[in-house]
Amino acid sequence: MMAASIADGVSVLTNAAMEPEITDLAQFLIACGASIEGAGTSTIVITGKKILHGAEFTIVPDRIEAGTFMAAAAITRSCISLSPVIPSHVARMTEKLIEAGCKIKHIGLHALEVSAVSEEIGGDLRAFNIKTLPYPGFPTDLQAQCTALLTTCVGSSIIEESVFENRMHHAKELQKLGAEITVIGNSAIVGGKRPGRIALSGCRVRAADLRGGAALVLAGMAASGITEVENINQIDRGYERFDHKLHSLGADIRRET
Repeated sequence: MMAASIADGVSVLTNAAMEPEITDLAQFLIACGASIEGAGTSTIVITGKKILHGAEFTIVPDRIEAGTFMAAAAITRSCISLSPVIPSHVARMTEKLIEAGCKIKHIGLHALEVSAVSEEIGGDLRAFNIKTLPYPGFPTDLQAQCTALLTTCVGSSIIEESVFENRMHHAKELQKLGAEITVIGNSAIVGGKRPGRIALSGCRVRAADLRGGAALVLAGMAASGITEVENINQIDRGYERFDHKLHSLGADIRRET
């Protein structure tokens, strides 16, 4: 889109992603003088301009970061408020957490309150199934975090990763914490809470990728004892001051250099 905005003639992008970030980039380029139509659909038409100009623009809130903190509230059976967040951008995550038993309240236009406190929801969280899909389906970038959450829910879950190959590296690390996960190709069966099953226990794990690393941090917060997550530079690629934000919410977490 950026190249086409200053290219000669008309460019047509087909099979385009419909994610909010694409629409946001298009809106920024339009603010700079670009001619773009169809952003947010699978076909985008761009008429090139010779010169673009500067503009002041506020980028869209990070929906994956918001979804990660929603999962953090759920896995620790806590209640947190998130702002700014665009509720429609985290709609699939909201649906799954409500299915699990969480209570989610809209606070104005750009804030959510997520509660998994047992006294408020009337019991423990229930397992749910996930199939990742391109936007507006359930985001693949929240699959790992929800896998961690599901290890603490009552019942078994099936996770189907249909967007990317080889996106189950976190499963092996979660198993070290005591999670019951069976990976079959691009799917996983997660065994949650049941009578007689030992809960997650802290140990040393390694972040193999960005979202998997975030999932390990969430699991560590829910586990008994101390969890050490190595290779945290992977997490830093996609989260700003992740440990500081969790600490400000009450998590017993610190970074060791």
